Amino acid sequence: MKEAFLHYLWRFQKFSQANLMTTDSRPIQVLDPGILNKGAGPDFLSAHIYLDQLHWNGAVELHVLSSDWYRHGHQKDPNYDGVILHVVWENDSDVCYTHGNPIPTLQLDDFVTDQEFQHYEKIFVKKPLFVPCEAFMEQFPTSNWLDWQERLLVERMESRFESIYSLLKATKNDWEAVLFVLLAKGFGLNQNGAIFFTMAEQIPFDRIRQLQGQPENIEALLMGQLGLLEGEAKDAYHLDLKKRYLYLKVKYQLVDCTHQKVCFARLRPANFPTIRIAQLAQLYSKNTALFQDLIQHKSVASSFELFSVAAGVYWDTHFNFAVVSKKGQKKITSSFFDLILINTLIPLRFAYANYLGKAGEADLFEWFAKIPHEKIAF
Repeated sequence: MKEAFLHYLWRFQKFSQANLMTTDSRPIQVLDPGILNKGAGPDFLSAHIYLDQLHWNGAVELHVLSSDWYRHGHQKDPNYDGVILHVVWENDSDVCYTHGNPIPTLQLDDFVTDQEFQHYEKIFVKKPLFVPCEAFMEQFPTSNWLDWQERLLVERMESRFESIYSLLKATKNDWEAVLFVLLAKGFGLNQNGAIFFTMAEQIPFDRIRQLQGQPENIEALLMGQLGLLEGEAKDAYHLDLKKRYLYLKVKYQLVDCTHQKVCFARLRPANFPTIRIAQLAQLYSKNTALFQDLIQHKSVASSFELFSVAAGVYWDTHFNFAVVSKKGQKKITSSFFDLILINTLIPLRFAYANYLGKAGEADLFEWFAKIPHEKIAF
């Protein structure tokens, strides 16, 4: 049993609604399963249920075993105080709120048929056909197939022109500033890309240029604008960055970036926002003319050398402030560079070629050909 199956059952309500009851035999009616939460906190938000003759509106958390609540540390996380229903496959342990009252629990194993499980396996678990006409693909000329793939790639890159040129206009034709904003978004990945983008967009790139060779100050500036330095200092390094940021904020007359908090949940430690910001700070401490150098490099391998940096020494033993971890340098890996290449560098090179009135397709195809096939995904 996997949690993905539970998500499927709950999201699409693929279980019997007749005589639906909680584990303590209270009748329950699901009015709305809620909205899938892609960030930190419970799995579904804004769900509506009818329980104890009351209409409840709140979050729903799903687990294979009810004891996973404690295994995942939710009892210590205030984000889970608003959970109105705990949906599990097997209720192997009572789960309570922090104030001691039990959390209403629905055990789905009691309400799901074998046919529904078989249907899920057939549709989602077994490998599907690539496309319905896959069996006839051999009849399609190879040259036409390759032409179609190349056209799709070009159209995909062209679809990004508008957003890139909008940034270029906002930065008064400063391609270095455009790259900085797009790289920040890329370093934020899916979970934090939007807030990283906003943060970078609101910092004049001239400030980054002025801080070249000062990785701690760039790190303090970026983390401070993201709200990672708020509250009491967690350790000496956190305090040092906080002091640096407060000085830079006054010096550069910066405004608070956003009230949205960066996300650590559902991320591997190597992708924590602290690590990615520390790497980005080292990158720009080393080189604030990165766009100029990237345009001059004609190969993927030589471009990767420009990104051969690691987070500062403090992060050798940390993934987050005041939490000591096994020692190891936090370098930008080739797999992470491939993501940056696909989502940032190649589209930007193609847009720049178009801006200069050049075609750029030849370089586009050549660079994509250097990326492992499993990495090429949009």
